[in-house]
Amino acid sequence: MYEPRIIAFLCSWCSYTGADSAGIARIKSPANIRAVRVPCSGRVSPELIIKAFDQEADGVLVLGCHIGECHYDTGNHRTAKRLPILRNLMAFAGLEPERIRLDWVSASEGERFSKITEEFTQVVRSLGPVHWRVDQNGIQVDKRLAISREAIPYPVTDCTAKTDAIREKARELLTSQRVGCVIGYEISLRGRTRPVFVYTPDEVERLVWNPDCTNNLVTYLPAKLRAVKGQETLKPVAIIVKPCDSKSINVLLAENLIQRDQVHAIGVACDGIQGLDGNLQTRCVPCQEAIPVICDTLISGTMSSLIPRVKSYARDEIAELDTAKPAERMEFWLGQIDRCIRCYACRQACPLCNCPECLYEGDDSTFIGLGIELNEKRTFHLGRAFHLAGRCVGCNECERACPMGIPIGLLNQKLAADIVAAFDHRAGLTVARSPIVSVLSGEYKEG
Repeated sequence: MYEPRIIAFLCSWCSYTGADSAGIARIKSPANIRAVRVPCSGRVSPELIIKAFDQEADGVLVLGCHIGECHYDTGNHRTAKRLPILRNLMAFAGLEPERIRLDWVSASEGERFSKITEEFTQVVRSLGPVHWRVDQNGIQVDKRLAISREAIPYPVTDCTAKTDAIREKARELLTSQRVGCVIGYEISLRGRTRPVFVYTPDEVERLVWNPDCTNNLVTYLPAKLRAVKGQETLKPVAIIVKPCDSKSINVLLAENLIQRDQVHAIGVACDGIQGLDGNLQTRCVPCQEAIPVICDTLISGTMSSLIPRVKSYARDEIAELDTAKPAERMEFWLGQIDRCIRCYACRQACPLCNCPECLYEGDDSTFIGLGIELNEKRTFHLGRAFHLAGRCVGCNECERACPMGIPIGLLNQKLAADIVAAFDHRAGLTVARSPIVSVLSGEYKEG
């Protein structure tokens, strides 16, 4: 008879003691449980749970203190917010959501511990063996779930007025020495639009605005504002931002990575950005913001009315994947992620992937894994998406920069939709941190 292997992360102060209480009282618990003692349920990171399934656990149970009884005050608040979001993400990638459970057990609730573990074991047993970890040679892409994206022609626009206004404002800021640098766009010798850093008034003629200004320039902002130790603090920086880019500034402000008086935002009213195929970029189709949410100077020009404005925040592809069976979703994502070459272009293009050292390039390679096997690549993409939960502003630079054409933006947009549904929070609209790192305020009710 099949017996599932279940990893249980138990809070040292309550649920682990509750398991001891069950043993002392001779209350039976399933032998399927492999207990892992942790200082607090808040220390159960998404990497631990993904790693458990990578090592062929059939289910993961996280038990912590009851809300309000955490030994570390609010550690279980973080767990209550993070774990449901992680469960949704892994379910979107093809794991049955019933294989992950979060619950609360106090030190005196041995009987409750036994009941929860028995119920969870029965649920996992009914699901059968997990098929999360895969053989590299056993991948078959399910063609039925190949996502299709409607091509929408880019509206023809004249950007001359916007270019002139940007140059005029940049010249004014640099001449008055109110800023030390202007981050904008220029046309390269090959005729492509690329980022440029302008430091003197004589260079402002390099600045342009056109339908190909796709890069999120906020990616360069923290480095430009980072003063060298022992030297005088750098002058403020002016930066050209689209609506989606401007939200990145709000996230950086919320996380104290930059200061508001260090930035002069030159906001450009956006008609959408043109893709390489001449159509409107995918990210622009569901976008509902035409004016930057934060700007010190607004370059409006003539707004187009041809950009489709849909009501749904999530893409149609997400709804299509959500209605598919778990096995079909897994086949789809395995087929996509298998193309990943671990070049980290997605991470480098993202304005919010700003850790000094990426977790997935840390020294503890035996835990995270630095290879290019399929399971390790999936762990990287799921982990990176979760780290952006409640922070991703939907600029979709990660997907655009991917040389293999992997639709990784879907993972971020799925989590963004879940965050909106759970916490009514959209990253970057205000200077507010991700809700999954804050204290509960009525979002969670036991039972």
